[in-house]
Amino acid sequence: MPDKQSRINAILATTQSLFTVLRDVFLVILFVILLCFPAQLNSMLTKAGISQLNGGIFTWQAQAQQATTQSTNAAQSNSSASDALEEIKSTLDDIASQSSDPNIKKQATDASNQAASSITSLDNANSSLAHSVLTLQSAAQGTPSGEQTPTAGGWVLLGNADSTHQQWTHTTRPKIANASPAVSVGQTITFADNVFLRADATQNQKPIQASILGAARSGSTAVITDVSYLPNKKGNARVWVKVKMNSNQ
Repeated sequence: MPDKQSRINAILATTQSLFTVLRDVFLVILFVILLCFPAQLNSMLTKAGISQLNGGIFTWQAQAQQATTQSTNAAQSNSSASDALEEIKSTLDDIASQSSDPNIKKQATDASNQAASSITSLDNANSSLAHSVLTLQSAAQGTPSGEQTPTAGGWVLLGNADSTHQQWTHTTRPKIANASPAVSVGQTITFADNVFLRADATQNQKPIQASILGAARSGSTAVITDVSYLPNKKGNARVWVKVKMNSNQ
């Protein structure tokens, strides 16, 4: 009997070890799939009625939502910093143009160029953050990463225009392809970069401070439903448009 019991115990131990190994292999495979094909995995599990896997490893929907929130918060901070740098650059440009002291003129010009470089860097960072938001939203909603799951619409900063609204100005490139700043309601535009879509600003808010609703991918199209040219102290204008995203893109 002891020998028989020992054999049974050995078989049970072997079986338990096998299941442990299989579980670990499954988790490794699942982890690889999650990294490489998050949208496809989420779609498959969601169709099966599973919203998350709790095992101390995978809670991808909650983590995707958390990462989206972190990305939009970072983008909001970048936008506020860029807005402040725009004001600083404008002041430095005035000092450089008005000063008769060569040293002061040079220092102001150098500082203005540095501010412009920082604005460009923040703009590029926001483009990357918008791409991250789109990828995370695709994963959470179970759509292929190359497909758009757009917010219905919102306000987008297209760029900076001169006082006539005919020419783009500043170092950051416009957010629409092959178009002048003289946009109009009803016009269909194609985004030349990943952009954030914002809510209507409240009474005491600047448009750049309005909450982020979502993002739109470079190459996607939208119809303009409203236009706002916000002038700065130099007489140039920031071109804001409210858009409705086209479907099936």
